[in-house]
Amino acid sequence: MSSAEVLEETAPEIAAELVGDDAQAVAPVDTRLFYGWLMLPLAMLLMISTSPGQTFGFSFFNGKFRAAFDLTQTGLSTTYLLATVLASLALPYIGGLTDRYGLRRSAMAAILAMAGICVFISQTTGVVTLFFSFLMFRIMGPGTLVLLANNTLARWFDHRLGLVSALMQVAMAGAMAFVPTAIVMLIDSFGWRGAYLAIAALLACGLLPLVGVVYRESPSELGQFPDGARNRADHPSSSTALVGLTLAEARAERAFWILLAATATWALIGTGYLFHLEVLFQAQGLGKSASTRAMTAVAISMATAQLMGGVFADRFQLRWLLVTAVGLIATSAVMLASGAASILIASLAVYGLGQGLMSIVAATGWARFFGRAHLGKIRGMSLTAAIAGSSLGPLMMAVSDDYLGGFGPSLWCFAGMAGVITVASFWATPPTGNDEVTE
Repeated sequence: MSSAEVLEETAPEIAAELVGDDAQAVAPVDTRLFYGWLMLPLAMLLMISTSPGQTFGFSFFNGKFRAAFDLTQTGLSTTYLLATVLASLALPYIGGLTDRYGLRRSAMAAILAMAGICVFISQTTGVVTLFFSFLMFRIMGPGTLVLLANNTLARWFDHRLGLVSALMQVAMAGAMAFVPTAIVMLIDSFGWRGAYLAIAALLACGLLPLVGVVYRESPSELGQFPDGARNRADHPSSSTALVGLTLAEARAERAFWILLAATATWALIGTGYLFHLEVLFQAQGLGKSASTRAMTAVAISMATAQLMGGVFADRFQLRWLLVTAVGLIATSAVMLASGAASILIASLAVYGLGQGLMSIVAATGWARFFGRAHLGKIRGMSLTAAIAGSSLGPLMMAVSDDYLGGFGPSLWCFAGMAGVITVASFWATPPTGNDEVTE
């Protein structure tokens, strides 16, 4: 079966891009400003819209949840864990749906669903409905919308994918800096239930219409080529940009499992930190203002690492970024485990550097190692690992704090896990025959 026939089964809406010179007949080449530069801020907004389902989006609601539903830290963390594990199982299937139905329709459906979930959680009356709220948030936020934001950029950019991914991740770092402050203000003004209703209104009345009007599926829809190339000769990879390994073929590669383990470990550690952020600072006698300053420090260090990582990802082998990223995350765990209040914010800033680099690896590595034809399913599997890992981090820290005398044992465990993955990452090389961009 030819590559065009394979892609007609998996992505019929874009198969015309892949059948050689006949693709020129789809639309005349558009020499105006490359539309991908408009898709970039839209992808940024999609990424920021994941905030209600991200751990940093929950962090300042957690005290309200515990008080409203009479939950201990372990009880709340267990609820979050179970919801997150179940959410992770759905993502390979959802990734396949985005491959089938297209990114634009999938993005609109996901935004509408996120708004609906915000309304649902605002009416929560007990632990059962809280569990289902967590479940739906985790599926739609760090699951579906993250996948859609990253795959949008992978559709429009190739050689510049590292750079634009860095810019998008910087926008997410900005969200981590400012969203918690905005959430605290909304909670103080309207209560936690009213805060969720306000977020729902922003999504449904602001972002949804914007995506409906502006979003375009691929460069060929406008007679353009990835990266804004003027013709196919300037961008020879455009005729094969959507060719790639199936999920089964990717699973046979060593790099797939190393990337998957690094993704899961990164998510586990980072989610644990952010979920228990206020408690980490309270244990050192520090208040809410210190924890919000820590989030700002994380955001600044993330943005710095993302900008640098985006440039490096377009020039060097990704395994070196992976080694550095996971190594920094391991270092942050060691610093936090020391228990010194004086380096608490610095420890989280080091984690921010690791997270910044890791986000660039996650944004570019899957597409560059395994291609774009089945990227929804492949990235869906990576998000399954990430969300499953993120379910364990908060519980490990909660059990450590409730039963082992503090967060120290869990933090030393985190350091050991990240250390092993750091060493393994030296062997994260592309599949044989895949020309990763290194120059």
